[in-house]
Amino acid sequence: METEKVLHLRRYVTLLQTGVRSRIVRSHLHTYGTNSPRGGYVVHCVPKQSLQVPLRSENYVSTYARMFSTTVAQSSVEDIDQKLMLLCNDSIKKGQVSVDDLQEILKLCDCQLRPSTSLLLLKCCGSLSPDLNKSKKQQLLDQVWNLAQKNSKEDLTLDHYNTLLQIQMESSTFINPMQFLAGMTVEPDENTYSLLLNVAAKTGNSRYLWDVMSMIKEKNILFDENTFNVLVQIYINNSNMAEAEHMVMLMRDTKLSTAKAYTELACGYARLGNIPSLIKILNDEPQSDTNLLRITKVLGSSDNSRHIPVVLNFLTAPISANEPEISKTIAELTRTNQITGALTIIKFFSLNSTMKDVMRNFINSFLNELIIIKAPKTDITKYAVDFMGYEPLALSNVAETALKLGREDLCYAIFDAMREKGMEIRPHYYWPLLVMAHYNTGEAKIFAILQSMKDADVEVDFDTLCNYVYPYINTANPRITLHRMVAMNLPNAIIFLPLLAFLLSRNQLRDVIDLCENSQHKISYKELMRPLVGAYFDTRDVQNCVKLLTIRPNGQAFISMFFRILLSTNKSKFDVNDLQLFMKEFAKRNAKISRQDANFLRKRFLNNFTDLLKNTNVLELLESLVDEQIVESVLSIPVSPKYMNTKDLECFLVEQKYKKLYTANTLSKLIDLYCNENKLKKAEEMKREIEACGYKTTNKIMLNLLELYIKNNKLDEAKAIISSINNTFPIDSAKILMYANALVKVNKITKAFDIIEEITNVNNSINTQKFCFTLLDTLAQSQYHDQTKNMLRLLVQKKYCVLTVEMLRPLIAIPLRHNNIMQAMDTFKACAQKYKKAPLALELLTALLQQRNSFHQADEYINQVYTILADFHNIRTANTTLLLALATLNKTEEMRSILQKERLSISTLVYYTNYIQKFGKMNPLLRIFEEMPDTSNAEQLLLCDLLINSYNRNGDHNAALDLWNKMCAKNIKFSEQSERSFIQLLLLNNVPLPSYFAKNNNVSNQRSTY
Repeated sequence: METEKVLHLRRYVTLLQTGVRSRIVRSHLHTYGTNSPRGGYVVHCVPKQSLQVPLRSENYVSTYARMFSTTVAQSSVEDIDQKLMLLCNDSIKKGQVSVDDLQEILKLCDCQLRPSTSLLLLKCCGSLSPDLNKSKKQQLLDQVWNLAQKNSKEDLTLDHYNTLLQIQMESSTFINPMQFLAGMTVEPDENTYSLLLNVAAKTGNSRYLWDVMSMIKEKNILFDENTFNVLVQIYINNSNMAEAEHMVMLMRDTKLSTAKAYTELACGYARLGNIPSLIKILNDEPQSDTNLLRITKVLGSSDNSRHIPVVLNFLTAPISANEPEISKTIAELTRTNQITGALTIIKFFSLNSTMKDVMRNFINSFLNELIIIKAPKTDITKYAVDFMGYEPLALSNVAETALKLGREDLCYAIFDAMREKGMEIRPHYYWPLLVMAHYNTGEAKIFAILQSMKDADVEVDFDTLCNYVYPYINTANPRITLHRMVAMNLPNAIIFLPLLAFLLSRNQLRDVIDLCENSQHKISYKELMRPLVGAYFDTRDVQNCVKLLTIRPNGQAFISMFFRILLSTNKSKFDVNDLQLFMKEFAKRNAKISRQDANFLRKRFLNNFTDLLKNTNVLELLESLVDEQIVESVLSIPVSPKYMNTKDLECFLVEQKYKKLYTANTLSKLIDLYCNENKLKKAEEMKREIEACGYKTTNKIMLNLLELYIKNNKLDEAKAIISSINNTFPIDSAKILMYANALVKVNKITKAFDIIEEITNVNNSINTQKFCFTLLDTLAQSQYHDQTKNMLRLLVQKKYCVLTVEMLRPLIAIPLRHNNIMQAMDTFKACAQKYKKAPLALELLTALLQQRNSFHQADEYINQVYTILADFHNIRTANTTLLLALATLNKTEEMRSILQKERLSISTLVYYTNYIQKFGKMNPLLRIFEEMPDTSNAEQLLLCDLLINSYNRNGDHNAALDLWNKMCAKNIKFSEQSERSFIQLLLLNNVPLPSYFAKNNNVSNQRSTY
């Protein structure tokens, strides 16, 4: 109705704009008239007859002064005219007005404000300004009212006062009725008293209410239905049910409708828990389903939830028709923390077996509201589990909502519940958590989430790593990145390929080649083809593209697929000269492809390059790549299982089973992949299937399962496999050492010795030095450490390893760990004399320096260790090792003495850095850097590189910042690689970069990448 009123004024303003600038239409706004029917809280005081808008010319007046003062400039009048028009348009189109426009009009009208304009502006302060809060709306209303009174108080009409009351009632603002009536310049009408009554009722002021009631009686104004309803509501709010019932009886006697009053009575009895009276009303005065749900909500909000089923039994319409209102009631109860009421409604409908579909909606609505109000995770999880009988996806739905809202704690609680229920937790559930971790916390949180996935036995798949882990962690040095992932005990088969794909997507071809050249991990080229093509178009690095495709034997099979994708991706950017470069490079690297692939490529080349035969030898080079012995192609349909990844093979196995084909080879290959990916359950499932089909368990399957069982501490199963092999075929030496190490960890020392002693058919083709050291180190730290020397002797005897400094370290570590300096020194000298090795010289020097004041032979032993180091290596190595020991103990003066007189051994620093950073002990290097004289620029820069690499490895951004500050003090800059690593480390941990880097263009490029 407010919009209709403003529409009238818009018509008036339109007339002004059509040329009659000097005349004005009398205002015929739709107002609160004295003949308005009585009713409603405000009655809503609006006559229902249609608008009558006289627009005849005789209604115009001769001058503009009737609306605005003649003192107002013509431009000001036009401004007001324009603003009023905009105001009217807003009210019609949007159902609201612009507060800014309203304020501008108030400023323009400050000199003179006609009553008709002030009435319009008053109406704009009410429902047409929904975006304003109560206090700001009141300020605006006061401003308009004061302006109206200031300019023409004597011209204010009854409509002004009733409009003011209407707005005050809508905003529940206290009004003293006596003061309000005393301030009126016109006589109030019935609507005025009705509005005053409603204001008093809505604000809950009983004294004002009775004041108005007294005035109504004094004026002999008849009570209408709405007035009675107000009184009923007031009595109910004061728990005076007897008076409320009396009012209802009076309404009945005067033939007024009592439907609304009985609904209020029912709600009142529901709030008080008077169920017999409530039921009587429901029986005698049937309520609509909407009112019944309202009564239900009152019961739920007043600790009377147990009676909700009584009311719900009165519902008449089908539940499907009431579903939106029921869901709304459940949501409102939940939102106000009336959980018991909401649950009672849900449980009531759950008893109806035909309500399954509707029940799902009720349950999901309830659970979503619990998440929104941030209910305890234990409660939400419990309810979700309880409702799974009606909504099997309850846990999954809660997890999805929790992920969207960033409720990480709830997500993990739901994941635990899903795991307990035997539900699969898929890796993509963690993607939102990883994204939030990147933006809110940084790299450390990414690794924490990754660890939680691993602990929860959730598959860390290709997409998760490539798209949600590697983009959010430091990959400036991919080798360090790979090391950090391996340190989390994630299989290389899982982490390696996604890292290659990610680096290719960043055009880091050289880093990809470096990783491939320095590892023997298998490469599934299929996943690399598209990122490799993208990297080529961005870099035009033909040499490294070809190198990657030929760096593993299976890569050459994908040359045809590479060209197929390349030629179909961006033809306009690839010409025959580019093709010539590729073919020359493939021929140079002696690549080989099948005849089938060559024929395919020949056809594609001829179709794509019309000038192929002119001045090029592409076809001759292509022919030179053909190897007639190769019969398989990755372009064949179906693709050979040889070129399939895990998911492809799983689908292929399903197809083979459906067609009842021979599946032994597929099962064997799947076991191989599952073992490499450390998927124990799936590997065992394939093993059982092989046995069920009656296929032979091959030697390769047994060895793969042996390693898998050892990695997962399934020692009994590993023992069974070794027993079944019984030296009938060779076992890899690495697997034997891993098994022995696992036995030592569970204190089965004798069995560990026996396994090495008794297995004679051993495959020693691979280097097992690191496995031997791990076994010796584990034994040295166990309660059977005295057997370490015997184990070393046995390993050397059985040719599992050769004696190196690393193999001898555990022998020195044992007495050092027990603070037995004498024994440690004796063992050290024995190693030096017998093997010409100096194991743990740094640790021994550190222990001797630490006990220099309490151990009288300390100086003598220090000199002996120093001499041995100098004899076996050189003076620089001895000085550098001694310096590291002093730095470990923070002996600054002695450090300065060495640094001022001696040069350091760079190789020793690098060697010890690689050794000690495994334990996170980088402080000695930092102290050396701090004390190093400024003349040693090359050595200082090397130390910075070593330190920043270590901090990257550990994700220690605080230490990196500290190093940067120390470098600034020494006027030292990072190398290009270290600077890139430093920037990535800070950016990926959401740490602001130092101001120096703000001017660096490379930084902005890196920043945009993340």
